Amino acid sequence: MAKTKNLKEILILLRKYSQLIVDLGYAAVLEDNLELAQEAFRVKAEIRDLDYQLRKEALMVARLSRSAKEDIPQIANILQIGVAVKEISDGIDDLIEIAIRNVGVHPIIKIAYSRKDIRITRHEVEPDSKLDGKKLEEIDIDPKAVFRIIATRREDEWTLDPPGAKRIKSGDVLIIEGRDIAIRKMQEYVKGKKKETKK
Repeated sequence: MAKTKNLKEILILLRKYSQLIVDLGYAAVLEDNLELAQEAFRVKAEIRDLDYQLRKEALMVARLSRSAKEDIPQIANILQIGVAVKEISDGIDDLIEIAIRNVGVHPIIKIAYSRKDIRITRHEVEPDSKLDGKKLEEIDIDPKAVFRIIATRREDEWTLDPPGAKRIKSGDVLIIEGRDIAIRKMQEYVKGKKKETKK
């Protein structure tokens, strides 16, 4: 994970990662998908690192503050956000355990938590696929289909709310939110071209 520079950046990332881990946790259950659960664990590691950075930066601000007594309540509030986000990520463990058990998801859970036909899925870009080397803005999905790339992961480096100019490479993981039609299209786009075998 790249080093962040200030408390503002850390707080913004904590908000985005906390939303992502909740989305991944519910998606892992609804899709009954172990790979989504594993992505949630990766996000949890990012949150843990950010929480540590938050505490370090907050202590530095308190130390350098000219009016430390007046700033202490505000700094305590900042630290409380880190604690709350970490508790959210810890709570998702219980949710993810349902997917890890691999015993299937009861239909009542899907009825209770599904958002019509909007799904969150994970896709890994294969070499020589339609997406390999393309920018996100060049992905041609039916405009009527609800479709959004929530995050991308290249090895251990996450990009949340990735910009359209971001170029995709083979091995990248895409976290997608969309309707079934968009998900099916994405499953097709990430697959590599099959090499023809000579007879």
